[in-house]
Amino acid sequence: MAPSSVELTGWRKHFNSYTLQGRRNCVLATYGMLVIAAAAYAMSRRSREDKQMPTSTT
Repeated sequence: MAPSSVELTGWRKHFNSYTLQGRRNCVLATYGMLVIAAAAYAMSRRSREDKQMPTSTT
């Protein structure tokens, strides 16, 4: 039997699989982490490319 939203306390009140709001918060947190990871990767890749100066052989 699933607990009611009144019985849930702390972070379990906001991130759970029993209520629609809890499921939505889990999805939004997952998407947010993916966006942050992609932004961090893009920034590190860009800074790595900036450090490597292109050499011309002409």
